[in-house]
Amino acid sequence: MNAKQKKASLFVRFVNGVNHFLRSFKNFFKSSFLSLVVIVIILLLLTQMDQAFTMLVDMMETSKFSLLLCFFIINALALVLSHYPIYTYYAADLNNSEDYTNWHKTHPIPFWPFKKFPIFVFTTNPESNYKPDNWANYLRYSIGILIHCVWVHFIISSFAPNFLFDSFPFATVKIIVYPLLLVPLVVYIVYKEKFTALKQSPSAKTADSSAGTHQERLDKENKLYIKLGVWYVSLAFVCLLLLVLTITVGNFSPGGFVLLLLTSYALIFNYVFFRLLRTKLTPIYTAMGTSKVLSPFKFIVGRLLFLERSENYLLLYNLNFLVALVIIVVSTVGSIEGWPLLNGIPILLSFFYFYYFVLASLGKYFFVTKKLNLFGTQLYKTIFIALGVIVGLFVITFFAPVEVKTHQLDLVKNSKSEITETAFIDSLRAKDDNTLFFIASHGGGLKANVWTLNVVNTLQKNTQGRLLDQTIALSGASGGSLGLALYTGLYKENGTDFTKIQKKIDHLAAQNYTSLDLSLTFGLDSYRKIWPFSQRYGLRDRPYYAMRNYQNEIENTASDKLSKISFRDYWKEAFNKNGYFPSLIMNTAGTQGSRGILWSVKQDDFEKVFPFAVNLADLTNNQTIPYYQAVSTTNRFPVFSPAAKIPGYGYFIDAGAIDNSGLLGCLDVHNYLMRDKKVLGDKQIAYIEIINSKGLYTDHLIQKFKKQYHIDHIPVNENETDNIIADLETGLNLDKIPGYLSDYITNLEKTSEGSIRYFKIMMPHKVTYSDVESHLKGYILSANIEKELNTFLSEENNRILSLTEKQDKSFFEPWEYYEPTLSRHLSKSSINYVRAILKHPLLTEQFEEIESIIASKRVETNKAPQLSL
Repeated sequence: MNAKQKKASLFVRFVNGVNHFLRSFKNFFKSSFLSLVVIVIILLLLTQMDQAFTMLVDMMETSKFSLLLCFFIINALALVLSHYPIYTYYAADLNNSEDYTNWHKTHPIPFWPFKKFPIFVFTTNPESNYKPDNWANYLRYSIGILIHCVWVHFIISSFAPNFLFDSFPFATVKIIVYPLLLVPLVVYIVYKEKFTALKQSPSAKTADSSAGTHQERLDKENKLYIKLGVWYVSLAFVCLLLLVLTITVGNFSPGGFVLLLLTSYALIFNYVFFRLLRTKLTPIYTAMGTSKVLSPFKFIVGRLLFLERSENYLLLYNLNFLVALVIIVVSTVGSIEGWPLLNGIPILLSFFYFYYFVLASLGKYFFVTKKLNLFGTQLYKTIFIALGVIVGLFVITFFAPVEVKTHQLDLVKNSKSEITETAFIDSLRAKDDNTLFFIASHGGGLKANVWTLNVVNTLQKNTQGRLLDQTIALSGASGGSLGLALYTGLYKENGTDFTKIQKKIDHLAAQNYTSLDLSLTFGLDSYRKIWPFSQRYGLRDRPYYAMRNYQNEIENTASDKLSKISFRDYWKEAFNKNGYFPSLIMNTAGTQGSRGILWSVKQDDFEKVFPFAVNLADLTNNQTIPYYQAVSTTNRFPVFSPAAKIPGYGYFIDAGAIDNSGLLGCLDVHNYLMRDKKVLGDKQIAYIEIINSKGLYTDHLIQKFKKQYHIDHIPVNENETDNIIADLETGLNLDKIPGYLSDYITNLEKTSEGSIRYFKIMMPHKVTYSDVESHLKGYILSANIEKELNTFLSEENNRILSLTEKQDKSFFEPWEYYEPTLSRHLSKSSINYVRAILKHPLLTEQFEEIESIIASKRVETNKAPQLSL
């Protein structure tokens, strides 16, 4: 045998195979870049933001229609993300493929107005020298599997918190599930290789092959077609059955988790077999012949024959696009009108489908325009002019001196009947209570809001309303500040009817604010930043509509607009309800570095009370900000919520950017009042800090563990990190100033001989050993400390589990509790957790201590009649 005809060695074949794969991967990456970017963004949004986990739990508990839409859109994304890269592949002439296609214009819907919009399809050019690259094909279709894998990973991550302390073999399931996600791709490759081998067999290529050999190849091909058709129809039936069971029977339980995984996994195989089957529907239908056994399968395949035509198949993408568009439009209008909204996950996925389809379709159209020389057509001219107008509007928006009013707040006149500093101080002097309070509350989204409302109302109920009657000031950040402001509204409306207030709190907690944020963030609010839409024209931004929903819940109204009552006048109504209400400090952060503050009291000299701050309650020309819009300034987390624009004063973002605790505002007022010893006299001052952060609770447990086990320091092997990552972690950590202020007040309490008290009202969380190591940024080196810490954490977690879960639950019995996440949407089980955890020993002891010092009274020498305003 000639040396050139010798089979290459295994090593040479391996090297050639690797080189072939690398070339294929490079071409795949170039053509599929946009699809991969979309998948990465969806992965980050679903798995790196805890509120997405809560939204999945909510779908399992109460929003099954949203869950059904999620399955639909995930499958739609799998198809579209894996389909359109082929056009980029040909357009970029990757692997010399540019001349491989001949394009044709079709009108699959031949009536108006759809006949105005052609669909372009291609057939292969027999004269082209391009040889299709199977590995590029496998990688491209693996994109559809990849988006399904993201969905499966999201499901696992969402259920994980409840499995950590459950007897369910969660770790084993993960070990099994993740490798199994590769099986559908392997199945696709195996079948594809079989069809390729049959096409490339000598009997298929040569006309002089024997009749027997040719028939043998046809028999093999028919068997493969039949097997493919039977598998697909069977899988479609299984998928439908599992989907029905998931929607009807599935719940937030171990059984629901397994059912959700099985459905998702079956849908991956459904995608794979659909990809294999679609272009072979006719030979599959023919191969099934007249067999009675195969007749049910043949019937289903026959109903799908129309999808074999490319133009009909492409209509499927357009149909999915219309579904996504309807979801977006309904969610947008619903956000503006105050309708109940879908869960945020299908809304988010719909936006990604919408934007990807638009971009990919434009890319395909421009490629086809070049191939068919369609530059003179009316459609091309229309698209070209439209894109030119859009570019022009962007240029005007970002480079022309035009004012953007998208996120601008309204201004109203200050009234002449504001409660003055003198009047407020007189009301403090009139109090004969031994202890006066300052209440601060940390940021943390709806979780912080709901935790603050529940803690304050619980203390109010336990003290018959005396807590707030003995409180000087309320100050918070972000969600915590929002909670204090909303309780002000609840008090204004309902006074000391704590049962009615609690019902409203529960209803507020169950509202879906994430969907409103997503609908407007990815849609209308983005377009309204472009001139001329930036001039408002009757529409408002997402913080406005969110605050309107809060207002309507508190005031039991159905208004389509926010109240124009000023910040101070609104608070004055709460103050006058029963003759006193704590002053309210609304904190925000200015982009110039200083704080923005609205104090409900008309102060004599703002700078003496709040140093390095902008007085937003007293603007020029005797103007100020309406109450609910003022409250919205504190709750604008960077990136996800827009900065508030206050005309003449600049932009202001979430208060947590400077102080995420609210303690700074309390200390400002306390220090100011201490300058006149006649105001507070020798009263005891107590700080109540309401904390919802799991990180701060973890730190509390670490300090408690060290004290209990007499450990000065826990040695760790630090996690190695890049300088940039270290800088980002430090800069984005919101606990720096709160940590300092907390230690500062702790030191005051230790050295004040009883004149200062300090209560940290923390939301207890279940904390694992890995949570502690993550908090310490390293691995604990001492085996003895590891053992003791695990014992300690087990005891602490059991206290929570005794309140939040019953033992020996059945497989499909739903969990009633789910730890709240940093979110704008809480599930039913998360709200249950907040209610139940209020009975935790850590909290009940603190509540009892607060109640005892409230009950302690003495008459002061500077007693004055209670001031009635």
